[in-house]
Amino acid sequence: MRITIMTRAGLLRSAALTICGWREGKLESCNSCLRKADAVVRLAKGPDLNTAVVPRIADVVCDSDGQPCAACWDKATTLLLELRP
Repeated sequence: MRITIMTRAGLLRSAALTICGWREGKLESCNSCLRKADAVVRLAKGPDLNTAVVPRIADVVCDSDGQPCAACWDKATTLLLELRP
């Protein structure tokens, strides 16, 4: 069994890359996506996991006013699956 322990900084970097649009060779996200990652990690790692979390994460990622695009819905789902234990 492989156990991976990731620091908060590592979680933030990983989440920010997902938000920014991960692709081969890209090592860092932009500052805007790094700021969004903090909110996303707090939502995903928080004690309240319910059906409202994915739409809230998608809204943060998309900077939308309650109407995130399809790509941001996909990113939100990916982030939640990556960040939840």
